[in-house]
Amino acid sequence: MNSSVSLTTLRAKPKSLLSVIFLITFGILLSSCERIQPCGNFTFTGNTFANGSSNGLNMNLSFAFDPAACGKPACDAPKICYIQMVRTYDFDEGTFSYISEEHQARAIEYGWYIDRLTGKKWGYYGRNDDGSFAGNLSPGNNNTAAVLFDAPSRPSSMAGIWWQAVSASVSIDAGSSSCNNNLLGYYYWSWIVNQDGTISDDNIIQLVARENLHLVLDAAISAWNTQAPSLAHNTYPGFNKLMY
Repeated sequence: MNSSVSLTTLRAKPKSLLSVIFLITFGILLSSCERIQPCGNFTFTGNTFANGSSNGLNMNLSFAFDPAACGKPACDAPKICYIQMVRTYDFDEGTFSYISEEHQARAIEYGWYIDRLTGKKWGYYGRNDDGSFAGNLSPGNNNTAAVLFDAPSRPSSMAGIWWQAVSASVSIDAGSSSCNNNLLGYYYWSWIVNQDGTISDDNIIQLVARENLHLVLDAAISAWNTQAPSLAHNTYPGFNKLMY
């Protein structure tokens, strides 16, 4: 996703107190919960940017599949891509924000939604309507890492926000393989714009996702499937979790 359009806010909540509670609660979750063991290895790189009109993060995330790490050494995954969910939190307003009505309509509790450009038929990150992938997603397999590229940005006037994402690697189009339609790992990453509008690499948070975020993604996938028929989008199949 790479959008700098104005956001629409909804579900306003009490401002300063909720912001403090939100930060404290989420900080405790990140520090105390066990991580979701991926079936492979993630590598993240990212650099923040800020100019006269926008601020954001240029990043890439690679996932090298290792089926033996999950006790499935013979598991064949000919195509590995990603499902990504995101949310944007405004500290001043105590609200979650959305880039379009389509995204807002599929948001679940606490603001998470599947990250796809408006109108795209597939829920897999970067997948074109014809089934191919755009330049922001390089599919992987058993021998090649799957790489996701993103450059989320917001207007420089939007200070005091927290942009967050969970990128989940997933094996698709594998036919009768036991790896087909299996979620393989989850990675959390985010960036924060300070109250004065500044942003720095110190504001990047990135780590293997912690427990319960996989359940949040399940809910976001379900919300996509609920919305998809009305927009002539493709629904997701049922997914298993290879790491469990």
